[in-house]
Amino acid sequence: MKFSTLTLALAMGSTPLLAAESLETIVVTATGYPTAIDDTLASMEIITTEEIQRSAATDVADLLKFHTGLEFGRNGGPGQATSLFIRGTESDQNLIMIDGVAINSGSVGSTALQHIDPRNIERIEIYKGPRSTLWGSGAIGGVINIITRKAGGKALSYGGSVEGGSDSTWRGNAHIGHAKDNHHISASISYQETNGFPTLSSSDIDRGYDNTSLDLEAGFDAGMHSFSASHWQALGNNQYLDYFGNPLDQDFLNSRSSLSWAAAFHEQWTGTLELAHVRDHIDQNQSRDSVRTDRTELSWRNNLAVSSQDHLLLGVKASNEDVTAKGDFSPYDADTDFIEAWGQYDLQRGNHHAIAGVRYLDHDDAGSHFTWSLNYGYNFGDHTRAWASAATAFRVPSANERFGFGGNPDLEPEESTSYELGLKHQVADSHELSASLYRNDIDNMVQWVLVTPPWIGYNQNVAEVRIDGLELGYDYRGEALSLHLGGNWQNPEDRSGGDRLLRRAEHSFNARVNYLLGDWSFGGDLLYSGERKDFGGITLDSYTLVNLNASYQLNENWQIFAKLENAFDEDYQLANGYNTQGRAGFLGIRFNH
Repeated sequence: MKFSTLTLALAMGSTPLLAAESLETIVVTATGYPTAIDDTLASMEIITTEEIQRSAATDVADLLKFHTGLEFGRNGGPGQATSLFIRGTESDQNLIMIDGVAINSGSVGSTALQHIDPRNIERIEIYKGPRSTLWGSGAIGGVINIITRKAGGKALSYGGSVEGGSDSTWRGNAHIGHAKDNHHISASISYQETNGFPTLSSSDIDRGYDNTSLDLEAGFDAGMHSFSASHWQALGNNQYLDYFGNPLDQDFLNSRSSLSWAAAFHEQWTGTLELAHVRDHIDQNQSRDSVRTDRTELSWRNNLAVSSQDHLLLGVKASNEDVTAKGDFSPYDADTDFIEAWGQYDLQRGNHHAIAGVRYLDHDDAGSHFTWSLNYGYNFGDHTRAWASAATAFRVPSANERFGFGGNPDLEPEESTSYELGLKHQVADSHELSASLYRNDIDNMVQWVLVTPPWIGYNQNVAEVRIDGLELGYDYRGEALSLHLGGNWQNPEDRSGGDRLLRRAEHSFNARVNYLLGDWSFGGDLLYSGERKDFGGITLDSYTLVNLNASYQLNENWQIFAKLENAFDEDYQLANGYNTQGRAGFLGIRFNH
């Protein structure tokens, strides 16, 4: 089995999936190397370039919310703190990556999804279920791999867009790429600003937001060797209201940088060495408070084609994470080293397909930890595939949990054991049905335990959670019409008290539709979410959101578009006491060459 230049590039975590998409849907998040989505033995969804362009999304969270099994909590509008729950798991139990490198904050464990601008993104891969054996800490509920825009197949490509609308919102982006012979280079920049709206329902003070995002990438091939460098960052200012309604603001910086070298040592062996650096910085403007994560990691990954039906993946990674919290409330400086090693074997025999993996972690504070995974699939003819999986996963406690208020440096990793049964059936050429039944048991969950009223306590590994769920899906892909329907029924239960986990609905439904009529395109997104519990015994009402979009292709290069968010002006809350976006309209124009 020979590794082509494209295959070699796809095997590198910092390199996006581009040319392969026109042939079949290829992903890397499930296995760590390019794999057809039907061979991943997992529940996966893809957000395409076209879907991103049609969306009215301000950030990645607005894109993800219309996908099955993904829920959100949000403290207001654009730029405000946002939590992602994949299949009922906590926000810090989900791993977010940009071009294969995790960007989760070291201080809180979750990711600032509210600062990731969709206009610099090529596509998004959503892996639902545990993947710690492949990607490490935090991958208990799922993995989101955000693949940024890179140079395409043309020698020279460029374009951009500008749009404006409600709440004095303006957004623009520009991109350029050059690819020829053995080298490629690309740059993409976007800017958005908005006056926003009051974050608290008890206030009438608008809180604005601005964000400048940049993505740079370059690479070249030199015989058996390939080299690449890339940098993504989001920089801006976020205004918000504190608990008492006082107007405050903070500056933020999120970035991911990498240098990588890949070599085809043999037609069956490709190795990739990558040095990556991740930053998550927040600086308050009304005080000296700040929280900063700086993480550097060096990884060595090896893809080996043992035979035409067997594939072996071996890797090792060394990381240093420095998290600093300054200010008057629980300051700390945590410098942590950890080493990880993993292996995965992928084999196919006729209609049978199995993937098994194991990972080892040695962490300065959390100690040593093993995880494993096993996925098995079987093809019932050409149109039906079933799979089953069992896996363990883990999350190393965040720096805040170890050293912040109530910190406990002796905390152990949170651990999960999960099971899933899945089925996909192609009814006809354009129709596909899918179903997935899952269970996730999570132990050693970190919880703040009160020792002496009213405020003396510390974090302990005491909580236990069980999440049972069922996902159903239907997809139709015709020449003019594309349609997706999805539903999720789940029971995310705190086993200590039998209560449902906060801000998670028992049932939700989503639909996405797009129709092409000559030079016109019409589309819409629908989301229904059931009632949810929130802090203080509050019950948040169910809600239904509808977004609409339309575009007209003026000629080969120019397109005008319109977007309507929350078309029926639904009044709802994702967190008690915080506003959400009402009806909002946007108009824009796009150029691509």
